[in-house]
Amino acid sequence: MAHDQAADSPAGKPDARVQGAAAHWGYRFTANGTDYGDFTATLARISRWADWCREWGVTATHYEQLAEAAQDAGQPQTATGAWQRAALAWHWGKFVFVDDPVQQRAAHERSVACFFRAAPALTPPAELVRIPYGDTTLAAYLRVPAAGGFENAPVVIMVPGLDSTKEELQATAEYYLARGLATLAIDGPGQGESEYELPIEPAYEKVATAAVDYLQDRSGLDTERIGLFGVSLGGYYAARAAAYEKRLKAVVALAGPYRFDLDWDELPAQTRATFQVRSGAKSEAEARARAAELTLEAAAAHIDTPLLVVGGGRDAIVRAYHQERLAAEVKSAELALYPDGSHGVTNRAYESRSRMADWLAARLSS
Repeated sequence: MAHDQAADSPAGKPDARVQGAAAHWGYRFTANGTDYGDFTATLARISRWADWCREWGVTATHYEQLAEAAQDAGQPQTATGAWQRAALAWHWGKFVFVDDPVQQRAAHERSVACFFRAAPALTPPAELVRIPYGDTTLAAYLRVPAAGGFENAPVVIMVPGLDSTKEELQATAEYYLARGLATLAIDGPGQGESEYELPIEPAYEKVATAAVDYLQDRSGLDTERIGLFGVSLGGYYAARAAAYEKRLKAVVALAGPYRFDLDWDELPAQTRATFQVRSGAKSEAEARARAAELTLEAAAAHIDTPLLVVGGGRDAIVRAYHQERLAAEVKSAELALYPDGSHGVTNRAYESRSRMADWLAARLSS
C-alpha cells in the first residue's frame, strides 16, 4: 500500500487523505464525544496522512496526563472524563490507519486501556465481559441501568461498523440507558479487540447468536426482550442478525450497506484499505470480491422482525439507496431517511439517536 503522500499535498495544505478523513468523519468525532476544540487543534497539526495516528496520540497523551493528575488530586469525575477523551483520541488515531500496523495496534491498545480506566466510574458502570465465540471470546461492555421502570431490563446488543469499536459506541449507548435499556456493545470479528485474530465475518448472525446465548445466563436482564443496533457496516450486520437470529425482538440498522461492493470505487481510500486488512484479503481485487460477500440479497427475504432502517441522504460512504432497497424488500421494515443526513446521521446525532432509542424502547418494553 505504498503511497506518495507528497504528491497529494500542495505546500501548506493537508494531503488528500487527511482532507478526506476530516470531510467524511468530522461530525462523527464530535458526536461521539471528542470536543470540537480538540478535533480542530489536532487536525491543524496534520498535513500528511503519515502523521495522523501520531498527532491524535499527542492529543490522547494530554488527556492521559490530565486523568492521572486528577486522580492524584482526588478528582474522580475529572479523571473519568479525561480517560474517556484519551480513549477516543487514541481510537481516532488508529481507526482507519492501516499503513503502519505496529503504530496502529499500539494506539488501539492505549485506547482500550484508557477506556478501561474510565469504565467502572461511568453511570451506570461499564463491565468488561467475554462472550464465548468458537474457540475464542469476544470482548464487550455490558451496562445495566440502575432503575428504568423494569424489574429486569431489556437489552440492546450494539454492533460497531468497519472501523468503530465497543468504546466508541458508548455515546449512543447513553440514549438507550436513559430509557431503561441495558446495552451490550461488542467487538465482533474484524472489530476492535478482535480485529487482530478474527477476519470480518459476512455471516454476522453467528455473533448475534453468541451474544444472545451469553445474555441468557446474566441475572437482572430480561432475555425475552433483546434488541440489536448496528451502525455503518454494522447496519449490514444488524440486518443479517434480524434475518437469522429470531430471538431478537427489534433491530435498528443505521447507515448499513445492502451489498458492500456496489460503490467500492467511490469509497474513501482509507475505508478500502481498512476493509482489505480486516477481511484478510491479500489484494484490493480480493478485497472487492470479499466485499461482495457482504450482501443482503438472500437474507432480506428472511427478515420478519421489526426493523428500523435509518440513513442519510447526503451519506457519501453508504449511499441512501442501500437503505431504501432494504426497506423496500422487508415487509416488517420502517425507513427513516434524513435528507441532509451525513454518514451515520452524525450531523443530526441527538435527533436520530433519540428516534432510534425511542423506537427500540417502545418495542422492547411491551
